[in-house]
Amino acid sequence: MKKILIPTDFTLNSFQTIDYVIKLFKNETCDFYFLNTYSYNVNGLDAIQMLQADDDWFDKPKQNALKQLGKLVERYTLNCPSLNHQFFAISDCSDLVLSIQKNIKQLSIDLVILTSKKEQNLGKITQNIVEKIRCCPVLIVPPHASASNKINITIASDFKQQINTRQIDKFLNILENTNLEIRVLILAKQNAISDCASNNLETMLGYLKEISGHTATLHYTASSYNLKAYAQSHLDGIMCVIDKKPHLLRKMGVFKSDIFSTLKQLHTNTVLTVHQ
Repeated sequence: MKKILIPTDFTLNSFQTIDYVIKLFKNETCDFYFLNTYSYNVNGLDAIQMLQADDDWFDKPKQNALKQLGKLVERYTLNCPSLNHQFFAISDCSDLVLSIQKNIKQLSIDLVILTSKKEQNLGKITQNIVEKIRCCPVLIVPPHASASNKINITIASDFKQQINTRQIDKFLNILENTNLEIRVLILAKQNAISDCASNNLETMLGYLKEISGHTATLHYTASSYNLKAYAQSHLDGIMCVIDKKPHLLRKMGVFKSDIFSTLKQLHTNTVLTVHQ
């Protein structure tokens, strides 16, 4: 049983993401958890007004969230063609990132799903989640994403560092009954790769052959433009990118992860982000 957490704001894009994910994992046994977080609008209220607020003021946001979550669970429970899928609702008065972290731990979540926007730049909320949710792979789904019967996954990296495959394992295990094709995109010229990167690449290829029984197809690209061009020609697949282990200045918030410049090139693709 795989457990998938899907934050939702009840928008059309959010519903399209759910439809895509259900189709992507149609052959797998999954529990889907729809998460909605809410807060109270206390702007302009002083402490006395807060104390005088009646129960209805506090209950209304919660009841609205529960009502919409209930409709969502009912809709997918009744209409989902896969009998091996179950749907659950989580309503939480909390910051979204904190709620995701809490539910990953409490429910042993295998994968977090995010809905991206049409814009090229990632929203602040998505960036914050990718930056701070490091214990679980995150799948970012663009509007109008489509899943085919055969899933193509491309792992893109410069391989300058050895890749910890734990989160890749976690994602591939969810797709254990799905027809997969795995490719590797090396972000370097073929004749310019260092010995260290070559060794790391060989380690990754050995790992992929062990888990799939097949030798992964290799592609090379020397620039971010070529990465974007490759991604544009593989819109029905999943691009997998690696978020390197944060250094001290990044942990302090002085610098952001390099992954965001990569994600900018892939804003029309479904992207799996895995963390080191």
